[in-house]
Amino acid sequence: MQKNPTYEETLKGKKSKIYIDCRTPSEYKKSTISGAINIPTLLDNERAQIGTLYVNGDVEKAKMLGVDAVSKRLPEMFKQIQELKKQYENLYFFCSRGGYRSNSIVSVLNALDERVYKLQGGYKYYRNYIINNLPRLIDSVKPITLYGFTGTGKTSILKELSSLGFKILDLEGYANHRGSLLGNIGKNEQFSQKKFDSLLFDDLKKYENSYVFVEGESSKIGKVTVPKRLLDKMNDGIKIYIDADIDFRINEIKNIYLPDFGNDNSLMKEFIKKLEKYISSERMQKYYNYIDNGDFDSLLKDLCLKYYDINYNIPKVKFEKNYMNVNSKATAKKIAEDFKNILN
Repeated sequence: MQKNPTYEETLKGKKSKIYIDCRTPSEYKKSTISGAINIPTLLDNERAQIGTLYVNGDVEKAKMLGVDAVSKRLPEMFKQIQELKKQYENLYFFCSRGGYRSNSIVSVLNALDERVYKLQGGYKYYRNYIINNLPRLIDSVKPITLYGFTGTGKTSILKELSSLGFKILDLEGYANHRGSLLGNIGKNEQFSQKKFDSLLFDDLKKYENSYVFVEGESSKIGKVTVPKRLLDKMNDGIKIYIDADIDFRINEIKNIYLPDFGNDNSLMKEFIKKLEKYISSERMQKYYNYIDNGDFDSLLKDLCLKYYDINYNIPKVKFEKNYMNVNSKATAKKIAEDFKNILN
Protein backbone atom coordinates (compact mmCIF):
# COMPACT_ATOMS: atom_id res chain seq x y z
CA MET A 1 0.00 0.00 0.00
CA GLN A 2 1.25 3.46 -0.82
CA LYS A 3 2.27 5.73 2.02
CA ASN A 4 -0.79 7.97 1.98
CA PRO A 5 -3.78 6.06 0.56
CA THR A 6 -7.21 7.36 -0.39
CA TYR A 7 -10.27 6.16 1.53
CA GLU A 8 -11.20 3.85 -1.34
CA GLU A 9 -7.76 2.22 -1.28
CA THR A 10 -8.04 1.48 2.44
CA LEU A 11 -11.11 -0.67 1.75
CA LYS A 12 -9.08 -3.18 -0.25
CA GLY A 13 -6.81 -4.37 2.53
CA LYS A 14 -7.67 -7.15 4.97
CA LYS A 15 -5.72 -5.75 7.90
CA SER A 16 -7.65 -4.33 10.85
CA LYS A 17 -7.99 -0.58 10.62
CA ILE A 18 -9.43 2.51 12.26
CA TYR A 19 -10.02 6.01 10.94
CA ILE A 20 -9.01 8.92 13.16
CA ASP A 21 -10.68 12.28 12.58
CA CYS A 22 -8.26 15.13 13.39
CA ARG A 23 -10.88 17.84 12.95
CA THR A 24 -12.60 19.71 15.77
CA PRO A 25 -15.25 18.02 17.93
CA SER A 26 -18.03 20.05 16.28
CA GLU A 27 -16.89 19.06 12.77
CA TYR A 28 -16.72 15.43 13.88
CA LYS A 29 -20.19 15.57 15.40
CA LYS A 30 -21.70 16.97 12.22
CA SER A 31 -20.30 14.27 9.94
CA THR A 32 -17.36 11.92 9.76
CA ILE A 33 -16.15 8.72 8.13
CA SER A 34 -18.20 5.78 9.36
CA GLY A 35 -16.61 4.20 12.42
CA ALA A 36 -14.09 7.00 12.89
CA ILE A 37 -13.04 8.26 16.31
CA ASN A 38 -12.11 11.84 17.11
CA ILE A 39 -8.62 12.88 18.21
CA PRO A 40 -8.64 16.59 17.37
CA THR A 41 -5.44 18.48 16.68
CA LEU A 42 -7.32 21.70 17.48
CA LEU A 43 -10.40 22.33 19.60
CA ASP A 44 -13.24 24.47 18.27
CA ASN A 45 -12.22 27.68 20.03
CA GLU A 46 -8.57 27.23 19.05
CA ARG A 47 -9.43 26.73 15.39
CA ALA A 48 -11.61 29.85 15.47
CA GLN A 49 -8.82 31.93 17.02
CA ILE A 50 -6.22 30.67 14.56
CA GLY A 51 -8.58 31.24 11.64
CA THR A 52 -9.14 34.83 12.71
CA LEU A 53 -5.40 35.44 12.89
CA TYR A 54 -4.89 34.03 9.38
CA VAL A 55 -7.70 36.18 7.99
CA ASN A 56 -6.14 39.24 9.59
CA GLY A 57 -2.78 38.41 8.02
CA ASP A 58 -0.98 37.48 11.26
CA VAL A 59 0.25 34.15 9.89
CA GLU A 60 3.25 33.70 12.19
CA LYS A 61 1.18 34.28 15.31
CA ALA A 62 -1.44 31.86 14.00
CA LYS A 63 1.21 29.17 13.49
CA MET A 64 2.63 29.74 16.95
CA LEU A 65 -0.81 29.46 18.53
CA GLY A 66 -1.39 26.22 16.61
CA VAL A 67 1.91 24.71 17.74
CA ASP A 68 1.21 25.73 21.34
CA ALA A 69 -2.30 24.25 21.27
CA VAL A 70 -1.19 20.91 19.82
CA SER A 71 1.89 20.56 22.02
CA LYS A 72 -0.21 20.77 25.19
CA ARG A 73 -2.26 17.75 24.16
CA LEU A 74 0.45 15.77 22.40
CA PRO A 75 1.28 13.47 25.36
CA GLU A 76 -2.39 12.47 25.79
CA MET A 77 -2.82 12.09 22.02
CA PHE A 78 0.25 9.86 21.85
CA LYS A 79 -1.09 7.72 24.69
CA GLN A 80 -4.41 7.27 22.86
CA ILE A 81 -2.62 6.33 19.65
CA GLN A 82 -0.44 3.78 21.43
CA GLU A 83 -3.56 2.09 22.78
CA LEU A 84 -5.15 2.07 19.32
CA LYS A 85 -2.05 0.47 17.81
CA LYS A 86 -2.54 -2.47 20.17
CA GLN A 87 -5.98 -3.05 18.64
CA TYR A 88 -5.55 -2.11 14.97
CA GLU A 89 -2.86 -2.81 12.40
CA ASN A 90 -3.48 0.33 10.36
CA LEU A 91 -4.31 3.81 11.68
CA TYR A 92 -5.60 6.31 9.11
CA PHE A 93 -5.66 10.01 10.06
CA PHE A 94 -7.74 12.55 8.18
CA CYS A 95 -8.90 16.16 8.36
CA SER A 96 -11.09 18.18 6.01
CA ARG A 97 -9.01 17.84 2.84
CA GLY A 98 -5.91 15.93 3.88
CA GLY A 99 -4.03 19.10 4.71
CA TYR A 100 -2.23 20.66 7.66
CA ARG A 101 -4.12 19.12 10.56
CA SER A 102 -3.74 15.47 9.60
CA ASN A 103 -0.32 16.00 8.03
CA SER A 104 1.09 17.58 11.20
CA ILE A 105 0.13 14.74 13.54
CA VAL A 106 1.16 12.03 11.04
CA SER A 107 4.53 13.74 10.50
CA VAL A 108 5.19 13.86 14.25
CA LEU A 109 4.24 10.20 14.69
CA ASN A 110 6.33 9.09 11.72
CA ALA A 111 9.28 10.98 13.18
CA LEU A 112 8.77 8.91 16.34
CA ASP A 113 8.93 5.77 14.16
CA GLU A 114 5.21 5.10 14.46
CA ARG A 115 3.80 3.62 11.25
CA VAL A 116 0.57 5.55 10.64
CA TYR A 117 -1.06 6.95 7.50
CA LYS A 118 -2.74 10.10 6.27
CA LEU A 119 -5.80 9.79 4.03
CA GLN A 120 -5.34 11.63 0.76
CA GLY A 121 -8.10 14.17 0.24
CA GLY A 122 -9.37 13.79 3.81
CA TYR A 123 -13.08 13.85 4.58
CA LYS A 124 -13.85 15.61 1.29
CA TYR A 125 -12.61 12.58 -0.67
CA TYR A 126 -14.75 10.26 1.49
CA ARG A 127 -17.82 12.45 0.98
CA ASN A 128 -17.35 12.40 -2.80
CA TYR A 129 -16.90 8.63 -2.66
CA ILE A 130 -20.26 8.29 -0.89
CA ILE A 131 -22.03 10.61 -3.36
CA ASN A 132 -20.56 8.84 -6.39
CA ASN A 133 -21.39 5.32 -5.18
CA LEU A 134 -24.84 5.83 -3.63
CA PRO A 135 -26.70 5.60 -6.97
CA ARG A 136 -25.15 2.23 -7.82
CA LEU A 137 -26.01 0.78 -4.40
CA ILE A 138 -29.57 2.14 -4.51
CA ASP A 139 -30.05 0.53 -7.91
CA SER A 140 -28.86 -2.82 -6.55
CA VAL A 141 -31.44 -3.27 -3.77
CA LYS A 142 -35.06 -4.40 -4.16
CA PRO A 143 -37.33 -2.51 -1.73
CA ILE A 144 -40.47 -3.86 -0.10
CA THR A 145 -42.07 -0.65 1.15
CA LEU A 146 -44.53 -0.35 4.04
CA TYR A 147 -47.18 2.36 3.63
CA GLY A 148 -49.94 3.38 6.01
CA PHE A 149 -51.30 6.21 8.13
CA THR A 150 -49.53 7.56 11.21
CA GLY A 151 -49.72 5.21 14.18
CA THR A 152 -50.47 2.03 12.25
CA GLY A 153 -47.23 0.50 13.51
CA LYS A 154 -45.03 0.65 10.42
CA THR A 155 -41.90 1.48 12.39
CA SER A 156 -42.63 -1.21 14.99
CA ILE A 157 -43.19 -3.79 12.24
CA LEU A 158 -39.93 -2.75 10.59
CA LYS A 159 -38.06 -3.32 13.86
CA GLU A 160 -39.75 -6.70 14.31
CA LEU A 161 -38.71 -7.71 10.79
CA SER A 162 -35.15 -6.73 11.64
CA SER A 163 -35.25 -8.82 14.83
CA LEU A 164 -36.40 -11.77 12.70
CA GLY A 165 -33.22 -11.39 10.67
CA PHE A 166 -34.54 -9.56 7.63
CA LYS A 167 -32.74 -6.63 6.03
CA ILE A 168 -34.23 -3.18 6.61
CA LEU A 169 -33.41 0.41 5.71
CA ASP A 170 -34.15 2.54 8.78
CA LEU A 171 -34.47 5.94 7.10
CA GLU A 172 -35.81 7.62 10.24
CA GLY A 173 -32.93 6.16 12.22
CA TYR A 174 -30.40 7.51 9.73
CA ALA A 175 -32.00 10.95 10.13
CA ASN A 176 -32.45 10.65 13.92
CA HIS A 177 -35.96 11.97 13.30
CA ARG A 178 -39.33 10.23 13.24
CA GLY A 179 -40.52 12.07 10.17
CA SER A 180 -43.61 13.72 11.66
CA LEU A 181 -44.70 16.84 13.51
CA LEU A 182 -43.25 15.37 16.70
CA GLY A 183 -40.37 13.78 14.82
CA ASN A 184 -37.46 15.00 16.93
CA ILE A 185 -39.06 14.95 20.37
CA GLY A 186 -36.98 12.78 22.68
CA LYS A 187 -34.16 12.70 20.15
CA ASN A 188 -30.85 14.47 20.28
CA GLU A 189 -30.05 16.94 17.51
CA GLN A 190 -31.10 15.67 14.09
CA PHE A 191 -28.30 14.19 12.02
CA SER A 192 -26.89 16.17 9.12
CA GLN A 193 -27.51 15.30 5.48
CA LYS A 194 -23.92 14.06 5.24
CA LYS A 195 -24.35 11.71 8.20
CA PHE A 196 -27.70 10.48 6.84
CA ASP A 197 -26.08 9.68 3.49
CA SER A 198 -23.20 7.83 5.16
CA LEU A 199 -25.49 5.68 7.32
CA LEU A 200 -27.69 4.89 4.33
CA PHE A 201 -24.59 4.03 2.30
CA ASP A 202 -23.29 1.66 4.99
CA ASP A 203 -26.48 -0.41 5.03
CA LEU A 204 -26.92 -0.37 1.27
CA LYS A 205 -23.37 -1.70 0.94
CA LYS A 206 -24.21 -4.58 3.30
CA TYR A 207 -27.48 -5.35 1.51
CA GLU A 208 -26.30 -5.07 -2.09
CA ASN A 209 -28.50 -7.07 -4.50
CA SER A 210 -30.95 -8.03 -1.71
CA TYR A 211 -34.59 -7.40 -0.86
CA VAL A 212 -34.91 -4.78 1.89
CA PHE A 213 -37.91 -3.65 3.93
CA VAL A 214 -38.32 0.10 4.24
CA GLU A 215 -40.96 2.49 5.52
CA GLY A 216 -42.61 4.78 2.98
CA GLU A 217 -41.43 8.35 3.53
CA SER A 218 -41.84 11.74 1.93
CA SER A 219 -38.85 13.35 0.25
CA LYS A 220 -37.91 15.06 3.54
CA ILE A 221 -37.39 13.55 6.98
CA GLY A 222 -37.07 16.61 9.16
CA LYS A 223 -34.28 18.59 7.53
CA VAL A 224 -32.67 15.81 5.52
CA THR A 225 -33.59 14.82 1.99
CA VAL A 226 -34.15 11.21 0.96
CA PRO A 227 -32.40 10.58 -2.39
CA LYS A 228 -34.93 10.82 -5.23
CA ARG A 229 -33.38 7.72 -6.75
CA LEU A 230 -34.30 5.71 -3.65
CA LEU A 231 -37.84 7.13 -3.56
CA ASP A 232 -38.27 6.18 -7.23
CA LYS A 233 -36.93 2.71 -6.50
CA MET A 234 -39.41 2.32 -3.64
CA ASN A 235 -42.24 3.52 -5.86
CA ASP A 236 -41.32 0.99 -8.56
CA GLY A 237 -40.89 -1.88 -6.11
CA ILE A 238 -43.19 -4.04 -3.99
CA LYS A 239 -45.62 -2.00 -1.88
CA ILE A 240 -47.64 -3.26 1.08
CA TYR A 241 -50.27 -1.39 3.07
CA ILE A 242 -50.53 -1.39 6.86
CA ASP A 243 -53.87 -0.46 8.43
CA ALA A 244 -55.03 -0.35 12.06
CA ASP A 245 -58.10 0.82 13.93
CA ILE A 246 -58.05 4.21 15.61
CA ASP A 247 -57.65 2.83 19.14
CA PHE A 248 -54.54 0.89 18.12
CA ARG A 249 -53.14 3.99 16.45
CA ILE A 250 -53.74 6.16 19.52
CA ASN A 251 -51.98 3.64 21.77
CA GLU A 252 -49.09 3.26 19.32
CA ILE A 253 -48.50 7.02 19.21
CA LYS A 254 -48.84 7.33 22.98
CA ASN A 255 -46.30 4.55 23.55
CA ILE A 256 -43.80 6.14 21.19
CA TYR A 257 -44.14 9.84 22.02
CA LEU A 258 -45.66 10.45 25.45
CA PRO A 259 -42.70 9.09 27.44
CA ASP A 260 -40.51 11.68 25.70
CA PHE A 261 -42.69 14.53 26.95
CA GLY A 262 -42.78 13.25 30.52
CA ASN A 263 -45.24 15.47 32.37
CA ASP A 264 -44.16 18.61 30.54
CA ASN A 265 -47.40 19.92 29.04
CA SER A 266 -45.71 23.13 27.97
CA LEU A 267 -43.29 21.15 25.80
CA MET A 268 -46.20 19.30 24.19
CA LYS A 269 -47.94 22.60 23.49
CA GLU A 270 -44.74 23.92 21.95
CA PHE A 271 -44.76 21.10 19.42
CA ILE A 272 -48.51 21.32 18.76
CA LYS A 273 -48.04 25.05 18.14
CA LYS A 274 -46.24 24.14 14.90
CA LEU A 275 -49.68 23.34 13.48
CA GLU A 276 -51.13 26.80 13.96
CA LYS A 277 -50.53 27.86 10.34
CA TYR A 278 -52.44 24.81 9.11
CA ILE A 279 -55.49 24.72 11.38
CA SER A 280 -57.92 27.20 12.92
CA SER A 281 -57.30 29.00 16.20
CA GLU A 282 -60.41 27.29 17.61
CA ARG A 283 -58.94 23.86 16.98
CA MET A 284 -55.61 24.95 18.42
CA GLN A 285 -57.35 26.03 21.61
CA LYS A 286 -59.20 22.71 21.72
CA TYR A 287 -55.87 20.89 21.50
CA TYR A 288 -54.43 23.00 24.30
CA ASN A 289 -57.46 22.17 26.44
CA TYR A 290 -57.00 18.46 25.76
CA ILE A 291 -53.38 18.74 26.91
CA ASP A 292 -54.28 20.69 30.07
CA ASN A 293 -56.92 18.08 30.94
CA GLY A 294 -54.64 15.14 30.18
CA ASP A 295 -57.07 13.93 27.51
CA PHE A 296 -54.42 12.67 25.13
CA ASP A 297 -56.70 10.09 23.51
CA SER A 298 -59.01 12.82 22.21
CA LEU A 299 -56.04 14.92 21.12
CA LEU A 300 -54.44 12.08 19.17
CA LYS A 301 -57.71 10.91 17.65
CA ASP A 302 -58.41 14.39 16.31
CA LEU A 303 -54.83 14.76 15.06
CA CYS A 304 -54.97 11.40 13.27
CA LEU A 305 -58.34 11.79 11.61
CA LYS A 306 -58.35 15.52 10.89
CA TYR A 307 -54.69 16.29 10.25
CA TYR A 308 -52.39 13.33 9.59
CA ASP A 309 -54.79 11.24 7.50
CA ILE A 310 -55.76 14.20 5.35
CA ASN A 311 -52.16 15.20 4.69
CA TYR A 312 -50.52 11.78 4.43
CA ASN A 313 -49.70 11.03 0.81
CA ILE A 314 -50.43 7.33 0.22
CA PRO A 315 -49.68 6.21 -3.35
CA LYS A 316 -52.81 5.62 -5.41
CA VAL A 317 -51.68 2.19 -6.54
CA LYS A 318 -52.60 -1.43 -6.03
CA PHE A 319 -50.72 -2.83 -3.06
CA GLU A 320 -49.21 -6.29 -3.21
CA LYS A 321 -50.60 -7.08 0.25
CA ASN A 322 -52.83 -5.37 2.82
CA TYR A 323 -52.54 -6.00 6.56
CA MET A 324 -54.74 -5.03 9.50
CA ASN A 325 -52.24 -4.58 12.30
CA VAL A 326 -53.41 -5.56 15.77
CA ASN A 327 -50.01 -6.81 16.95
CA SER A 328 -46.81 -5.65 15.27
CA LYS A 329 -44.84 -8.80 16.06
CA ALA A 330 -47.57 -11.03 14.60
CA THR A 331 -47.93 -8.78 11.55
CA ALA A 332 -44.18 -8.90 10.92
CA LYS A 333 -44.27 -12.71 11.04
CA LYS A 334 -47.21 -12.75 8.62
CA ILE A 335 -45.33 -10.47 6.20
CA ALA A 336 -42.26 -12.71 6.44
CA GLU A 337 -44.41 -15.76 5.70
CA ASP A 338 -46.17 -14.11 2.76
CA PHE A 339 -42.89 -13.09 1.11
CA LYS A 340 -40.76 -16.12 2.07
CA ASN A 341 -40.45 -17.23 -1.56
CA ILE A 342 -38.45 -14.15 -2.52
CA LEU A 343 -36.74 -13.51 0.82
CA ASN A 344 -35.10 -16.91 1.20
